[in-house]
Amino acid sequence: MPALQNYLSPININLDEILLDPNNPRFAELGEPVSLVPETRYAEPRVQLEAFEKMKNLNFDVPELRDTIKTIGFLPMDRMVVRLWKGNPTPENPKYVVVEGNRRIAALKWLIELHNTGRETFEDDQLKNFRELEVLLLDDANAPDSTAWILPGLRHVSGIKEWGAYQKARAVFILREAGSSPQEAGQSLGLSTRSANQLWRSFLALEQMSNDEEYGEHVHPKMYSYFEEVFRRPQVKDWLKWSDTDKQFTDQSHSKEFYCWMLGEIGENGELGEPRLPEAKSIRLLGNFINDESALAVFRAPGGTLTRALARYETEHPEDWNPIIIQAEGVLASLSPDALRSLTDDEITSIRKLKERIERVFDDRQRLTGEGVVNP
Repeated sequence: MPALQNYLSPININLDEILLDPNNPRFAELGEPVSLVPETRYAEPRVQLEAFEKMKNLNFDVPELRDTIKTIGFLPMDRMVVRLWKGNPTPENPKYVVVEGNRRIAALKWLIELHNTGRETFEDDQLKNFRELEVLLLDDANAPDSTAWILPGLRHVSGIKEWGAYQKARAVFILREAGSSPQEAGQSLGLSTRSANQLWRSFLALEQMSNDEEYGEHVHPKMYSYFEEVFRRPQVKDWLKWSDTDKQFTDQSHSKEFYCWMLGEIGENGELGEPRLPEAKSIRLLGNFINDESALAVFRAPGGTLTRALARYETEHPEDWNPIIIQAEGVLASLSPDALRSLTDDEITSIRKLKERIERVFDDRQRLTGEGVVNP
């Protein structure tokens, strides 16, 4: 891969010349379908306003960044990266699109908005600090196509404001499609080859589901976490018959059934029923009995649930106690703040007894094996 610094050059531009990226990978965190805004429409006021509002009001920590810049000023210690907008700019009115730095640009635009509406008042030197920026211009006409993903990826896959799993996976997929090897894709984003491969598989699995004739229209990026769990559970992955060569699950019957468990059965009017796998971590429990025909039959039956299937499995396999531990951990992890506040004395006593029992198990194991044990 060519050295990226060869395609970056410092320039001075005004904040008003910079367009937020309406196709910012972060927006996939919102669970919206991925529908790209055409490049020619980036500069439209409504398009920019929607991107600005998303950056301001959603969980991207822009308010905190805005307040930091307000307090200490904008410190260009790590320069933002832009590229020329491919729409219809004029030499007198150039426009640039953010490649890396959407959060910082949004924070700066927010401060200018507050000043212009009278909600804040800044001195001229402060406004100059917010508006007159030195950035790096990406020569995207000559740089590799994947550069626009590598630059933010290096910063956000394992950096300052970490990308969500779906964004990481999408970046790996784009790099692989551009010709990078698994190792190169991982190294480009600061990931191990193993992690990059898992992200790639999970993204492809979600894409396969999004192309399903029945369930595809109901798929959204937040469902990516289900497939992350699938590839952490070899039993489930093998039951669906994943193939790296085909880049998909090859058991179509099991795949269709799995989608139904994730989303619920589709009714006559297109409405979805109750899912049997209501959240991604349900896959952990499914993996315990997916290869047991008796327990799986209970799960598949009308009214079948994970709890009932696990109960059947535990009855027939009393020696396999691990699913019970996993189920207990899942129950405790799911307790809401309200549920924790309303715990009864008996419930608190039960949890304490469980904690004491776990500590005794580790103590007993340490005495038997002579191994040091980290406190659970």
